[in-house]
Amino acid sequence: MANGKWRFRMLSLLLLAVVLADGALTGAAFAIARYANDPGSVAVSSFETQNGNGEFFQQADSADGQQVASQEHVSQGYASQDHATQNHVSQDHSPQVALTFDDGPHQTCTPALLDGLKQRGVKATFFLMGENIAGKEELVQRMQADGHLIGNHSYRHIQMTKEGAEQACAEIEQTEQLIQSITGKRPEYLRPPYGAWNEQLECRVNLTTVLWNVDSLDWKFQNTKRIVRRVEKDVKDGDIILMHDIFPTSVEAALQIVDDLQAQGYEFVTVEELLVD
Repeated sequence: MANGKWRFRMLSLLLLAVVLADGALTGAAFAIARYANDPGSVAVSSFETQNGNGEFFQQADSADGQQVASQEHVSQGYASQDHATQNHVSQDHSPQVALTFDDGPHQTCTPALLDGLKQRGVKATFFLMGENIAGKEELVQRMQADGHLIGNHSYRHIQMTKEGAEQACAEIEQTEQLIQSITGKRPEYLRPPYGAWNEQLECRVNLTTVLWNVDSLDWKFQNTKRIVRRVEKDVKDGDIILMHDIFPTSVEAALQIVDDLQAQGYEFVTVEELLVD
């Protein structure tokens, strides 16, 4: 009887071994056939791996897993291409910056600046201070003839938000009338001294207020190299650069900046051109 049981167990184990071997052969045959059809996709088991947070998760190291990773890589590639295309579209034109000058006109600095800009084919924006215009009307006319944009910088260099609204508006209006009497055109853009402005003044003045993105600090440095270095360190496409045409170092720095940025492909435009674009 014991001998019969032993034979039965041996027969059962033999049958089980045959079944398992058959399944393995079938799986192997399936894998071989799949590999023959797609050499890059061999089915392997999944395993646990640890992510950056110390958590474990199942990662399929398989043909399907490779295919997903490949698809993700391709998708990222397309995304990068789309991003590059968008950048190309937005950067389809040369990078543009607006060079602006406050506090002029100046009897000697402004003519030197106008000469240099004309030689380089550059248009800038001049925010004129009313009290500095008298006796320099020809310079204002030259600015207009050379294609520069002329804006209003109030009559005196005062902080308008500390003045009464009536006084601040009167200063702006006085300068506006002076510019219009010389050029025949009313200025449309205003740069308030110190950039000091508020909603109350905005409502009373029918002008477009223009501030800046890059402050050269030329009035403080009065050093050509430092001014150039500061501007070129910070400037980017679409920026408005603040300078003053009342210092020789500012004129030298401005023309150096033009030369350097033009060599980098930058185009210099007026504030109006920059805002309209």
